[in-house]
Amino acid sequence: MNWNWNETTLDFPFSSKNLKNLLNTVCRKENRFSQYELIKWCDNLTMAFEEDEAGEFNEIAFGIAREIECQWDLFLVNTYSLKELQNLDLSKVKLPQNWFIEWLEQLNEK
Repeated sequence: MNWNWNETTLDFPFSSKNLKNLLNTVCRKENRFSQYELIKWCDNLTMAFEEDEAGEFNEIAFGIAREIECQWDLFLVNTYSLKELQNLDLSKVKLPQNWFIEWLEQLNEK
């Protein structure tokens, strides 16, 4: 399938290990990238998972990446008005920190 891949500054291969590393970085507040960049990377990871013929991704990582991208969309529509969204710098938006901690804990439970 031809996907519309997101352009992102995060240049890491799509893997469960890299998802865990990125979440660790955000949880430690050591990220030099915006959460928006992580969201786009997670969206790309889910598309890569859909194309994964070798079965290199685990279902838990896929589910967490999908939840991250979905929660981002829900957060935006539930937090900002349409007018605000039209002018919003998405790189400045931050999801609650505890969400990332919970996602990392779920990923570590596998």
